[in-house]
Amino acid sequence: MTATPVELLESAIGEVARLVALTELEGASHRAIVAGGLDLPEAQVAIGRYLTGVVAGAVEIDARLEAAMIPSGPRGRSDLDRDIRKLIGDTNGFHTDSETRFRDQVRNAWIGEGVAHLLILVRSRVETACLDGHVHALTKPHVKPSAGGLDAVAIYEVDQQPYVAITESKATNAYGLNELRKAASMFAEIDQDGYNDELRASVGSLRKVVPEELRSQIGDALWRHAACYVPAIAFGVAFDHLAERSWLESLVPPIDRRRVLLVGPADYHGFFDAVANAMRAAVEEIVITI
Repeated sequence: MTATPVELLESAIGEVARLVALTELEGASHRAIVAGGLDLPEAQVAIGRYLTGVVAGAVEIDARLEAAMIPSGPRGRSDLDRDIRKLIGDTNGFHTDSETRFRDQVRNAWIGEGVAHLLILVRSRVETACLDGHVHALTKPHVKPSAGGLDAVAIYEVDQQPYVAITESKATNAYGLNELRKAASMFAEIDQDGYNDELRASVGSLRKVVPEELRSQIGDALWRHAACYVPAIAFGVAFDHLAERSWLESLVPPIDRRRVLLVGPADYHGFFDAVANAMRAAVEEIVITI
């Protein structure tokens, strides 16, 4: 029996949960959450399928999958294929300077954000080191790589108390530490109330889908005392991810809620190429045309 699009996407999430292991390491000024298994072809295919499902509109803010918005028919397949190729390109051939910039600043940046989103969403299904508690709600990824603002906001639960995970994603082959510093500067702005309007809107939307017992505890500016900062760095060249960093140490949340998510495949460009290939292929799998 052929799997439905939602079943296929849920299976992809399950594959990532099974294949991509997150290991928590104690750093001097933060916790490092290291993702392993990213070079497995099965994991790359599953990630690509999920990201295609994101573009297709299957992922809801309660971290569930719904079929209602998934395109159907030949026109729907054509539309989704066009949208996917706009995000990641028609091929993995990038030869000119402008093509390379597209690869690094558009394709890889968007896929990196999507991988971080997926690893947070997995925490709504199974226990992982990503966060210390169950994820109940999660904002949708940006549909355009150029979209500004926060990359992801999630509400999760620890000991019957709600917390707000805030993610800023970066993707770079050679400059992981520099990108981590840039992400930390955004979190420093949050500490200074720089994103209150966006956080209020995001948390207000998410609170509507969490269990009632948590909803009653979510009010104005919950993030001021219950934030968890999750800079997510996709990188190729390794850097010292456990060393003390004053710009992480100075952030308001305690050390266990400063969690650096490290997405470091052995073959950086090969990883993004494989995920892009899987996304293009998944259009045929997800859209029902009959």
